[in-house]
Amino acid sequence: MHTNRHLTLAAFKQRAGRTVAVAALAAAALTGTGAADALTLPTAPAAAVTTDVADLATGAGSAELREGAAAPAAATLRDRIVAAARGQIGVTESSSACQKYLTGKGQTCRNTSWCAAFAEWTWRKAGVKNGPTTLLGRGVGKWGQEHHLFHTGSPKPGDLVVYGPPAYARGGHVGVVVSVNRDGTLDTVEGNVSNKVTHRHINPRTATGGTKNWKISGYVTPPGA
Repeated sequence: MHTNRHLTLAAFKQRAGRTVAVAALAAAALTGTGAADALTLPTAPAAAVTTDVADLATGAGSAELREGAAAPAAATLRDRIVAAARGQIGVTESSSACQKYLTGKGQTCRNTSWCAAFAEWTWRKAGVKNGPTTLLGRGVGKWGQEHHLFHTGSPKPGDLVVYGPPAYARGGHVGVVVSVNRDGTLDTVEGNVSNKVTHRHINPRTATGGTKNWKISGYVTPPGA
């Protein structure tokens, strides 16, 4: 009886020792500690060490280890454009706030069409460099063609939506796509609609804009998106 009991205890200790060794080697791999040094680290009871190894495998380890996890990804360029556009909803011509869209253009919101200026401002606010600078909505589409950024389908948030055939000509309109919905509709934010920055929910096949009620001709992708 006593002999068998001693053998059983010895086997248990041997198994516990192996568990400790495996845990130490795992810790060494994660922390950069040498294997030999790891094996000399103070040991914990087998049950506790086994729990720590499981925690390491599932990401549920100590706070010190969790601090090394990657930070959430920063907002994308498209996210920043959408945020800039949504943040301006409700700005009117009677408010001096709309004047920032026309900075450097020598115009005011009340004496010029400013839909293109607003759309271009959202891109600049989000960090786009060397975007269009025209005051013509259709001109934004023409600029997109010239820079190989104009496309007729599959819009994405952050794209500019162009009403009217691309051309440096009047009568068109432009806005910012802020959401592409499962049913094929779009949410846009557009400047100079009823003299203010307006949110619209549209069907891209039938929506119109501008003084000539042009239909959508296509979209312009932000450079670098």
